[in-house]
Amino acid sequence: MVNAAKLANGEIQDHMPVVGSDGKPFGMVDHVEGDFIKLAKNDPAAGGVHRYLPLTTVAGLDGGMVRLSMPAAQANEACVSEAEMQQRLSLDPDAGAQVGQERNDGPHGSRAQAHGPKGDREHRSPGAAYEPHRPTNYGIENPR
Repeated sequence: MVNAAKLANGEIQDHMPVVGSDGKPFGMVDHVEGDFIKLAKNDPAAGGVHRYLPLTTVAGLDGGMVRLSMPAAQANEACVSEAEMQQRLSLDPDAGAQVGQERNDGPHGSRAQAHGPKGDREHRSPGAAYEPHRPTNYGIENPR
């Protein structure tokens, strides 16, 4: 059953029907994994296997349904099979954080680990007063 509060927040929920932009049924949400909707395998259109639909194909939520930005036939071409998803995961060791595992809300991207968590600055911005003022004459006295 669809939770009305989550629906109001625009969250895709388990067991929501998925329809194409043409209104034709496409499947049923099993759950959301990273950047993909994992469709239920017990749906007649699924053929007994899970299919993964990119979240980029979702146009929005409409009356407790996930409405796609393309017709159902075209969305079928955008789907990734379970076997293909496993192959992608085996080729990309970082993809496990996107699909199949809880998402880490830490820094993302190829340089994120090198720079540390957001908010921790290695260098202070100009003019930041974090040490007491020290003379900058380097031992040279200024005549007055």
